[in-house]
Amino acid sequence: MKIRRSHLATIAYWVCGAILMAAGAWYVLNREFDVLIRIALIMAIIALMLGVLADPERVRKAITGRQARYGSNAVLFSLAFVGILAVLNFIVFTNPIKLDLTEDKLYSLSPETIQILDELEEQVKIFGFYSVNMFSSRENVRPLLDQYHLNSKGRLDYEFIDPDEDPIMAQQFNVIRDGSLVITLGETSEVVDIVSEEEITAALYRVLNPQEHKLYFVVGHGERDINGTDEFGFSELARSLESKNYQYENLNLLSEGNVPEDASALVIGVPMAQFLETEVELISDYMQEAGSLIVLFEPMPPAAEEIETNLLENYLRAEWGIDAVNNIVVDMSSNQPFYGVSTYYADHPITKNMGNLYSYFPTVRSLKVLDNQVPTITRTELVLTGERSWGETDWKAIEEQGQVEFNEDMEEGGPLPLIVSAEDSVQNSRILVFGDSDFVTNLFFYQYGNRDLFLYSIDWIVGEEQFINLTPKETTSRYVLPPTNQVVGMVFLITIVLIPGVVVVAGVSTWWQRRKRE
Repeated sequence: MKIRRSHLATIAYWVCGAILMAAGAWYVLNREFDVLIRIALIMAIIALMLGVLADPERVRKAITGRQARYGSNAVLFSLAFVGILAVLNFIVFTNPIKLDLTEDKLYSLSPETIQILDELEEQVKIFGFYSVNMFSSRENVRPLLDQYHLNSKGRLDYEFIDPDEDPIMAQQFNVIRDGSLVITLGETSEVVDIVSEEEITAALYRVLNPQEHKLYFVVGHGERDINGTDEFGFSELARSLESKNYQYENLNLLSEGNVPEDASALVIGVPMAQFLETEVELISDYMQEAGSLIVLFEPMPPAAEEIETNLLENYLRAEWGIDAVNNIVVDMSSNQPFYGVSTYYADHPITKNMGNLYSYFPTVRSLKVLDNQVPTITRTELVLTGERSWGETDWKAIEEQGQVEFNEDMEEGGPLPLIVSAEDSVQNSRILVFGDSDFVTNLFFYQYGNRDLFLYSIDWIVGEEQFINLTPKETTSRYVLPPTNQVVGMVFLITIVLIPGVVVVAGVSTWWQRRKRE
């Protein structure tokens, strides 16, 4: 059976089209102009040439006929349209403008952030450390960083780095948590762990207006070691302090005889021995001169005479109205009953960004706010346990049996305060008392919200809390009423029947009129 050359040409054209479609699909899937695509293009060209050679008369008619004239006009118009789009695309690409068309400007930076960006005089670089596992988080933060870049008029730029591929870069900036940002200006930098406009803007302001803050960790009473790398040391806390540009040093009050003038705050991390009267007087004098103090306790069963003679605890009770109760918290809300779990955060600069992030405190004693006659002191119970907790005072039962039960007549039930802050508005002094120190040790520092809570505490105690109050974005409530059956039917008739029907009728009518003229 003899095959006509025109049929061979048709088959060749179909093969050419099929190869081109397959090559296009392969490129879309792999996004790479690889060897297979090159081979496919060569085969498509060969098939096209075979079609032309098999039936050259068809090609001649296509080029010189009336359809070719109409087709050439269509091609010219198409090329002109594509050219206009290319020019417009080039203009938009070289002059990017983003418009926030939402009524409440939900995707725009606050006026306070824009003001800081307008005042930038030096180049700021933001490094985002996101591993492959944090891809979605990285893409979620990209639009926010784009807003910073666009509103800075090119004076702020950002770059994403995979800390697994470049661990040296992460170590250079003391990046500990995957999904952190580092704001850099020259040699100054600050790490942002919780990514939000408020956190980024506050860190940017601190980088632009650097202040030196030095923390002194009191030693000489068996306190935790700030450089200790064992599970009960504070070395991970030290790394985090360095990432936020805090300086720290040990301080022996007896040997020094005073609190250094450059002290931004004193930190007392679980004294195992009692403070002497001279040391407490030095602390008291320091606090009267706009000082700041953090005290971390641990539940320890003291002897009866030690309760009366503990000068540091007496000072906290008498001067600040904060009592470190002689108990150990039992919290039945978790499978670790001797771990106090946070269920409530007060409305305070330290805890306002904690949200639903838990913090927990292994072996913690509760605190108590006492009636204080000093009206200038404001005290706040920052963290409370739940109602299924109490302060256990039967130390003998704990040591001998390891089992305890709530004695309603002798023990206080939850909620129990675990952290208390106090601020004297006249002396401009601040104090933070924690019923636990284990939550800051290397073993528990990165558990849940422990690290964030303590670093926010450090920021507040030295006066570096979030002092930039961004204008809040309010969302206008909208309510969509479901359409009636009549409305649904009308939409169906117009969109599915009427509009497509008009197009089909117009097309058939045009085709019929042209056929009649032929």
